[in-house]
Amino acid sequence: MSIESNTLMDGIISEAEKKAESIKADALKERDRILAEAEEELEKKKAEEMRSLDIHISSIRLKEESAKRSIDRLREIKTMDSSYQEVMLMVEKEFSSLAGKGELSDALVSWIVEAAIGLDKEKQMVQCSQEAPVDENMLRKAEKLIKEKSGNDISLVMDERICPEIGVVLSTLDRKISYNNLLSTRIRRYQKEIRKILQEENAR
Repeated sequence: MSIESNTLMDGIISEAEKKAESIKADALKERDRILAEAEEELEKKKAEEMRSLDIHISSIRLKEESAKRSIDRLREIKTMDSSYQEVMLMVEKEFSSLAGKGELSDALVSWIVEAAIGLDKEKQMVQCSQEAPVDENMLRKAEKLIKEKSGNDISLVMDERICPEIGVVLSTLDRKISYNNLLSTRIRRYQKEIRKILQEENAR
């Protein structure tokens, strides 16, 4: 082979090698680019999954906190109801004790006056319990107090019906309108105030 042919061949080989190197370099760059994009995409997906996981965990924690508050609230209500019932029993026992000693007459007169003024009828019947009875002297005393407090002349008579508990129920002669002033009803009227006091005591 002539020198000229060798030089041509060397040139072709050299050019081919350069081309191969260029292709290899481009391939490596493309590989690195693909790997970098894949890694970036993987990091994005990982970050998204972490955000999703954080949101899920936050949601679970919120639900747990809500459930805990509900449980605490139910426990508080249960404690409040239990305390309220204890107070009611204590009040009932105290009034039963006073009734047994005959020491409720003034309170009953006051309840009659309150009910009579509330009912606001010229003639009214007074119903009481066997445990804490009302007599004619108490009715006359109540009539006098009604006159002093309201200026109205109200006539009170005994009702043959018996109340199921301590207290009084006043009604019109036709029994169509009545005013309940039994002990349990009076206590319920102050239920909000009693529960507020109990709540403040339980919070200490």
